[in-house]
Amino acid sequence: MIAYVDHPDGGPVADKKALRKILERPGLFLSSLIFREVPELLDEAAAVWASVGNARLAEAIYAYILQFKRGILDEGRLLLYIAEMFREMDYVDLLALQRVLMLGTGRTTCDLGAAVFVENPRTSLYGSVRGMPPRGALASSPKANAYLVVNLGERKVLDLDTMCIVPYSPSGRPEELHPLQRLHEAGFAIATRGEPRCTIEEYAVEGGAVVPRYLARLLGLPPCDGV
Repeated sequence: MIAYVDHPDGGPVADKKALRKILERPGLFLSSLIFREVPELLDEAAAVWASVGNARLAEAIYAYILQFKRGILDEGRLLLYIAEMFREMDYVDLLALQRVLMLGTGRTTCDLGAAVFVENPRTSLYGSVRGMPPRGALASSPKANAYLVVNLGERKVLDLDTMCIVPYSPSGRPEELHPLQRLHEAGFAIATRGEPRCTIEEYAVEGGAVVPRYLARLLGLPPCDGV
């Protein structure tokens, strides 16, 4: 399995041929969790982004990925260019960005050093004040109500749930926090690159993964409590 599509018409994606078919339906592509680099699909993925999001941003990021692959840019410079364009990105652009990065480089922004935090719509149910940036925010996107947030933790957890688009609550109320926000605030860096050891439920360990239970079963991941 090289990808998983969290959509009623999706499910496990076994190989590159099946992943190419996913690219034919943007809704499936934007719902996909991609587990590794597939550079031969980069052109098609960038074209999908351009068709559903900001074409200028898609073309620019595509060019920067090519420069990165040729050794012209390093990870820090690639992340800097993304941060410079972040303000112009809408939510669809953020979703496409992470998937195009993974296909082209085997990394998301999390693996480059910064996670995307998107304000959780549920916060309005609790009367939360919107627009408060999380600690370590590098850039913000008013269109998506999102932030690019530095990964500062020395320990790493794997995100097999959101593909580095983390729901964010500025209130800090426990009932509003996505597990990845909670782990980030506890000093863990979020990554999408690496092999998960176990699935994080109550107990967090280095190399554990935040992952939906159905996907954890598919991957054969035990709970971290027993590791």
